[in-house]
Amino acid sequence: MEFQKVSLKILSNAPVTLNLDPFLQIFARWRVQDWVDLADYAHMTRGPGIVLVGQRANFSFDMGTSAPGVLYLSKKDLEGTAEDRLLTVFRDCFALTQRLLAEPEFPAQVQLRTGSLELAFNDRLETPHTEATDRALRPAVEAVAGQLYGAGAFRLTPEPDPSHRYGFTIEAQARPIDFLSTLVLR
Repeated sequence: MEFQKVSLKILSNAPVTLNLDPFLQIFARWRVQDWVDLADYAHMTRGPGIVLVGQRANFSFDMGTSAPGVLYLSKKDLEGTAEDRLLTVFRDCFALTQRLLAEPEFPAQVQLRTGSLELAFNDRLETPHTEATDRALRPAVEAVAGQLYGAGAFRLTPEPDPSHRYGFTIEAQARPIDFLSTLVLR
């Protein structure tokens, strides 16, 4: 499958009432260096939060779905096998997340739950929520999760609703983000 649009979210302990001003400050600095635009959706309850928009990807502190967290969305330039493409998404997400965590304005009370990830494929034409897609992509998802957490040391739960995007939640023992980054760089 030639998918390009993949989202990876690292969930956090942040309350849905978290003040997003620190992310606006951080991302405003980043925008002038590497990004195309910055969008502030902090006024929306359970919305997309603060979003950095790029040519290849978007990066945000997202307040929507199951819990607030760091969200990376690839849009183009993924190459190789399905496993290669997923490794690129994980690597890029973890690298940006490490950079974000190193910022002095990052809220000290926010802890990322690196053992709680949401992975979704954002192209319903290329990756429809079907059994054929599952047969094609699940082995790659399992291989990448196995590299991160160890074979059999994670729980992969597919999105059950076929009207939603094809994807999974990945639950495992939390690991430091810098450790996870080194695993996907191998």
